[in-house]
Amino acid sequence: MDFPIASLERIFEQGDLVIPSFARRKVWTLSQNSQFLESLLLNIPVPSLFFAEDPDTYKYSVLDGTQRLDAVLSYIKGEYPLQGLVGLHSANGLKFSELPEQMRRHLLACTMRAVIVAASSTSDVTTEVFSRINAGGTHLTTQEIRNAAHQGPFNSLTIELASSDEFRRALGVSSGGIKIIRDAELVLRYFWLTEDTVDSMPSPQLLTHYLQRKNESSLEVIQEYRASFATTLDKCLIAFEGEVFRRWLPVQGKAESRISAPLYYAQMLAVRTLSASMIAQNSTRIRLGMRELFGNPEFRGTFTAAGKHHLAMRVNLIVEMIESVAR
Repeated sequence: MDFPIASLERIFEQGDLVIPSFARRKVWTLSQNSQFLESLLLNIPVPSLFFAEDPDTYKYSVLDGTQRLDAVLSYIKGEYPLQGLVGLHSANGLKFSELPEQMRRHLLACTMRAVIVAASSTSDVTTEVFSRINAGGTHLTTQEIRNAAHQGPFNSLTIELASSDEFRRALGVSSGGIKIIRDAELVLRYFWLTEDTVDSMPSPQLLTHYLQRKNESSLEVIQEYRASFATTLDKCLIAFEGEVFRRWLPVQGKAESRISAPLYYAQMLAVRTLSASMIAQNSTRIRLGMRELFGNPEFRGTFTAAGKHHLAMRVNLIVEMIESVAR
């Protein structure tokens, strides 16, 4: 669909055009913004936008094109003057309200083409669309696509938990929009693994379908998931302290600086149903026991594959270790 810029501005102000939370940061410079506006004013073709249509509200969620939209909408709001124009020297230094009336009218009438993933489309269609875009150089991650295309309370919960101070501390990273989106997948995968009916590691497609289902959860259920994750993370931080989610290197006598996703899942699942008081009373012995586990060839061998069987072995060995040191 071809949208006149005036229409894009209107539906954005009405709240019918949504830029997802933690969308990619604004990285364009003032000159890049200006050059994009100049392309529009000179009727030079610009890349298409990509929207996803919400099946419940029929609002559009921006999947790709945030930078372009921001350049246009913020200029119309008068947030910056044009600069560095090559073909329209007369517009250099002018904000939107300072442009000649004919130029303002022309800009508002300019169209931007949007490819819309319809509400009736499956999540698989959305994923396929973005695999094609990625091939062209946009390189959106699967989790970024989920965040944009499947807005809902459960998606918001994964972002909330991934951005919490406790989780950022456990991961050893600072806050950052795109990083939080990617780490939200760690939260989402953990929830998947807590389901009793799950007997395999999730594929990207299955994880997307899981998110869609969970987005239909009630607020009470969402709160249960929130409390469960926070409680489990607290137990991990108490049990493993600064070595949480990090493999111990026996030869070097220290833990790796980066987290291990397989160990993250295993430690979270291992302590999930264990007593918080028991963990707190034995935290030092648990941490030393975790180090000893990495000297066990059987335990180290569980990291050689990503299957659910290896994860179950990893979890069981950690649980057995914790229960043994707590006796």
